[in-house]
Formats: sequence, structure tokens, C-alpha cells
Amino acid sequence: MLILIFIQCFFVICLAWHNMDNSRFHCWPSNASSTLTETLAQHGYNCKGIDVNWIQPPPKQVTQDVPFNVTYSIDLSAEFFDWAIYILPKPLYSLSNRTMNSSHAWHEWCYNHEPTVDATDPRIESDTCIWHINVHACALGRSVPYCGPWIPPSGEIYHSLVMAGPASRIYESTVIIPVFGVIEIIAHFKIGIEDWIHIALVSTNIQVSRKAICGDKYCDLNYENCSNCPIDCGKCPLKPVHIGFITTGCALLVGLFIGVFLYFKIQEQRLLWDPSWIIDIKEVQRKT
Repeated sequence: MLILIFIQCFFVICLAWHNMDNSRFHCWPSNASSTLTETLAQHGYNCKGIDVNWIQPPPKQVTQDVPFNVTYSIDLSAEFFDWAIYILPKPLYSLSNRTMNSSHAWHEWCYNHEPTVDATDPRIESDTCIWHINVHACALGRSVPYCGPWIPPSGEIYHSLVMAGPASRIYESTVIIPVFGVIEIIAHFKIGIEDWIHIALVSTNIQVSRKAICGDKYCDLNYENCSNCPIDCGKCPLKPVHIGFITTGCALLVGLFIGVFLYFKIQEQRLLWDPSWIIDIKEVQRKT
């Protein structure tokens, strides 16, 4: 019975996350935060015309502080720009410009316009279609049930360098995770000029193994042993050859001690049986 309850609770938690809107990715308004977690779908505006995919997804197991690469793509169809301009209560793009006066024009601009400023420049928000592209990694726990495009209450979030560029392109990020445990990774995009939205491509959870650090009082059997880290793993037992050397040395020392003892014992015995020290009484009488 308890197992069934656990399975049901686990299913409800997973369903709540993946039914936010799309199963592989989710969309949030610009004001989303760790306290305002409702997606656009929960506000009645499910994302349209978006196709995001992992080309090289995160590995299932990595090691703490060891970098790895992921690649991912984003494609925005004409349907997205119709939805972003005519459906959303706060349109992402304006039609007041003489040349940019239709969703088709913004679609073409988003595919063909390359950024003219660096991704860290504040002007990037109006300079290119996708003006924020990077990867987030969140350590999951009771206070962080899933990874969103915000700083969690714990304050622990790890992300790759920010990029910017047009749609319909494959992007690559290098990720370094400084903690160990269960981690969720998302590819994070920000899109829009007049207003903007978050798009997060979800990955399966990955297991980050603890990095071997000599001196942390933890012996990582995969990377540490008594030879390279005796502080954590203890001193190595003596090898047979060392035991042989020590045994031989001790035997020689004991043998030498016994030999010296016998030498002096034999000399003592010789002195007791040597009659040369006895003086004949006749010699004494003759001298007197």
C-alpha cells in the first residue's frame, strides 16, 4: 500500500511539471521568478510554433567540476510570430515600424539578422532575435523540485556563458557543475523586444559524482587510494617484498646477537678450562 502511495505521489509530481505546457519545453512570462512560477500555459497562453531539441544532450552521469559540452537547437516558425504578436496580451514585437509591420517581417528578421553587439551588452535585447542563450544547472531537493529560468530560494544555480543569435541554429555550451548529487539541466532562451518570454528546454536528471579531493576525509575509491591519498584512505599495508626485507633484517640482527653471545660464552669456557694460570707450589717454594 505504501509503495502504491509513493508511486502515485511521484507520478503527480512529474505530471505537474511536464503538464505546465509542452512536455519537452516550457514558457514563462518575463516576470517569472522562484515565487512566480506559473507558466504562460497556466495563464492560458500555451506557446505556439516553437521547436527546441537537444542535439547532444547532457550525459546521465558526470563528475563534479569536470566540464562537458551540450548542443541544442531552437526553431521558431511563422506560427510563433502570429502568436507572439496577435495572441499574447503583451505582444513581443511592435508593428509600428515601417519595415517591420507584419509577423512575416519579424519572422524573416529573426532568422536572418546576426547580432551586432556582444551578448553582454544591454543593447542586445533589441539587436537580435534570441538575445539570451545559455544552460542552467540546478541542484534538486525539497526546496528546488525542478529547474526554472530563475535563481532558486537556495541561491544555488550554475550556468554557462551567455550567447545570442538568430533562430534555426544549433548552439553549443560548456557546462561545469561544482556540486554533486541529482542535477537538472535546462537550455534557457529569452525572446522578444517590446516584452519578452523565457523558454526552457528540459533534460532528464543527471547524477553528478563527487570529485576526488585529497584531504577532505572521504576516500573516493574510484580515484583515491592509499598510495596517492593516504590522508583519506589510510596507509597502505606492507608489500610481501617489504615484509621479506624486514624479516631478513630482523633474522640477521638476531643471528648476529646470538653469535656475539656464543663467542663470549665460548671464551669464558676456555678461560675456566685453561690450566696455564695455575702456579706450581714448587715454583713458589723455590722463590721463597
